[in-house]
Amino acid sequence: MERQKAKVLIIGGGPGGRVSYMFLKEFGFDGVRIVGNEEPTITCSLPYGVGRRLIPRGPEAAVVAKSDWVPKSMVEDWIDGNVTAIDTAKREAVVATGGNQIVIEYEKLILAVGGVPWVPQTPGALRADGPSMGTGILYGNEWVDKGRLADNVYVLRGAPDARRLDNLAKNGKSAVIVGSGAIGLELLEALYDRGMKVTLLEVLDHLAVALDADVAEVIEKRALEKGVTVYKGKGAIVKKINPDSVEIENGTTIPCDGVIFSTGVRPDLRLAQAAGIKTERGIVVDAGMKTSAEGVYAIGDVAQIADGATGQPLLPLLGTLAMRHAVSVVSDIAGRPLPLAPSTAWGVSSIFGLSWGSVGWTAETAQRSGIPVASVLLPINTRNEFFAGRKSGLWKLVFASAPFKDIKVGQILGFQAVQDEEPTLNLLERFIDIITRRETVMELFGHYVIHNPAHNEANDPILQIFFQAMQIIQKG
Repeated sequence: MERQKAKVLIIGGGPGGRVSYMFLKEFGFDGVRIVGNEEPTITCSLPYGVGRRLIPRGPEAAVVAKSDWVPKSMVEDWIDGNVTAIDTAKREAVVATGGNQIVIEYEKLILAVGGVPWVPQTPGALRADGPSMGTGILYGNEWVDKGRLADNVYVLRGAPDARRLDNLAKNGKSAVIVGSGAIGLELLEALYDRGMKVTLLEVLDHLAVALDADVAEVIEKRALEKGVTVYKGKGAIVKKINPDSVEIENGTTIPCDGVIFSTGVRPDLRLAQAAGIKTERGIVVDAGMKTSAEGVYAIGDVAQIADGATGQPLLPLLGTLAMRHAVSVVSDIAGRPLPLAPSTAWGVSSIFGLSWGSVGWTAETAQRSGIPVASVLLPINTRNEFFAGRKSGLWKLVFASAPFKDIKVGQILGFQAVQDEEPTLNLLERFIDIITRRETVMELFGHYVIHNPAHNEANDPILQIFFQAMQIIQKG
């Protein structure tokens, strides 16, 4: 068995692993090795590659190994394979690559293994056997190699998945998408743009889990206007997958060329748990991303951090946050500690001309966790009525209606927005700071909106939300 040494060993080539490598090289580190089981890619861009409207060259354009995004040295330091075991006492990792095994002795280890798509146990989703891909899904609670997915069953996590979906869009006429999170909605638009008839299934009573029902209603209305068929609730649960159709619990059989599970991802905890590293929902880390094992860090989708708004355990599952994790870890390894700033979950996307997003807690998720909340729902307009191109939108502020543990009355816990043709990104960036700083409704008064007639309405929506929220608290 071949043996190698590394000052820093990175497991995983996603955003966190990739940025860890790049930042280590910026600090002048030699002896860095990175192990990955498929080409590094920009996962959140892949739906747009399938759709072609925003990425005309297709999903290959999002494979960063083929671009100038990564240093050429990463190709030399890359090991194509899977880590099968870690010994944290010996500081060794076993890598299976090309039919061989390599033992790598490391000084520091960065676990950036990410998450895997979750697929509910469904008759017809798997075949008895299939080629070994080295990447997998969680089928219920069981890790299964992607090679066992049935020919007409799809997920989207890496470049090979996008290539399969691209082929479906090229040759198929109809598809069923299970799940209406950001990726599910983006794939809905992508396949629609490619001329496919799309049916959307959502087990919840409304689309877009990152939004409350009253905000998500705008998205559902737009999808229905485009001719998308939508089934919601328990009747939308997939009962059986056939080679040319999907049967759902309400008794409907939907003919289709493929079924795409966009039902979320779960952190891949297999290596950490086998090595005795502390895990809960994810790998438990401190503010410096250190795990319970000496010299071992965890970043990205696999890392469980503290929610900046409430302090509760959080799995953000966000690539851009994984990059922040990487910077924090490499700074610590370099002897210049840079603890991760407080963060919270967010989701931002667009569909059929609607820009939508959510930061922090929705009213629904807060209530399920026992947090007493109130909210303000504010219809807005993008310009005054005498301007051409005026569009509508909806903002929602979620705040604590009573003290709860460390949460103050009036503390802002979440914000949602959906706007027609107007991006929500800058607005949500403002609110992520408000939420993670644990500001209250009263402190919202100190946030100004700059008015420009061509860009927004003269009435300040922040002030409108402030007044309505204060009235609720005072009545309270």
